[in-house]
Amino acid sequence: MKFRLPFSIQPVRILIFALLAPLAAAAYEVQGDDANGKALFNANCASCHKLDKKLVGPALGDVTQRRSEEWLLAWIKDNAALRASGDADANAVFKEYNGLVMAAFPQLSDQDIKDILKYTQTGGAPAAGATTGGVSVPLAPVEPPKDYSPMVLGGLTLVLVLLIALLVKVKNTLKVIKGEPETNLLEDTTFWTRTIVRSQRFIVLATIVVSVFLLKEFYYGLMSVGLNEQYQPEQPIAFSHKVHSGTNKVDCNYCHSSARVSKHSGIPSTNVCMNCHMYIDGSEIKTESGELKYAGERSPEIAKIYAAVGWNPEEGKYTPNYEQKPVRWVRIHNLPDLAYFNHAQHVTAGQIECQTCHGPVEEMEEVYQYSPLTMGWCIDCHRQTEVKTESNGYYADLHDKLKAKYGDGPITVEAIGGLECGKCHY
Repeated sequence: MKFRLPFSIQPVRILIFALLAPLAAAAYEVQGDDANGKALFNANCASCHKLDKKLVGPALGDVTQRRSEEWLLAWIKDNAALRASGDADANAVFKEYNGLVMAAFPQLSDQDIKDILKYTQTGGAPAAGATTGGVSVPLAPVEPPKDYSPMVLGGLTLVLVLLIALLVKVKNTLKVIKGEPETNLLEDTTFWTRTIVRSQRFIVLATIVVSVFLLKEFYYGLMSVGLNEQYQPEQPIAFSHKVHSGTNKVDCNYCHSSARVSKHSGIPSTNVCMNCHMYIDGSEIKTESGELKYAGERSPEIAKIYAAVGWNPEEGKYTPNYEQKPVRWVRIHNLPDLAYFNHAQHVTAGQIECQTCHGPVEEMEEVYQYSPLTMGWCIDCHRQTEVKTESNGYYADLHDKLKAKYGDGPITVEAIGGLECGKCHY
């Protein structure tokens, strides 16, 4: 005789699978080198992805909890082929991001991809039980800092009360020895009068101290108005200065050509981008001989440039009568209107490197304001920076006069009026 359940087991199976699927996805640990994964991530993935938040594509910090390792290997190597195979998840991701095409990475080996996935799990930190010199080092769990302020305040209050009680006890003991009546704090008006007077003095002193502190903070707050150091807005195109200026050694003045001849450095037009990206669409890789080889689908960021200018990469020409769309870059460095600054004066005449003011842009995936750009910061620079008298023939007469006046010693910008108010605030 067979035993039959009074209900169908199939819905139960589905429910159990739904409950356990996230746990199963989070259970596996990728076997890879997260240090190499970090380098590969920064070189191949960082322009479109972050670990902790959505950029162009989704955040990848929990990608191994959402997808199996086998699926991720297939997706990263050739997502177009995976979609063409009818994979439901691949097509769902493609639809979720409005058909935005992710570049294929056939040049990455399975181990390279596993290293990247390992980095997404650890974020660059060594995993628990990481080895150092062959010795297993168990890592202590990280706990959020605790706020002990209420406990400390309560403890101090209790100590103060006990101290007062102790002093009263000592006073009463001395009075008993002298044959005087003990003090009752509830009835001793003299004690409370003295306490109130002393409290008033303490309150006045505390008020003065707090007022001075608040005024100091208010002053520093006013002095910081308009300062945008570390300002890093999100841009409409994930342009990497690290790739262009760092890896490919593109001169800053190639894109910001007006910096050499104008007050403003200028925002590069999309035509400047197209000088290169008419031929390079992000799908190329370098072979061992150094030649570029087609590797898959084009970069979605470069596709945005094509959409802005109306370039048809399949036909290799611009679309006729196309209404071009400007790329709305977000300005980062912005001096107040009351200050005059001339890029050409610094870049051409002063021969100042761009990194002096803008920091190591060749290392920045996303550019941010490196320097404070305050008046004091500029003045300090003028006091320390020497005038470039060599290979600067336009100012030869001025340089000869400066050498005659200051001799062979260093001549700083201060000597040519670099600290005069009217030079910047005319």
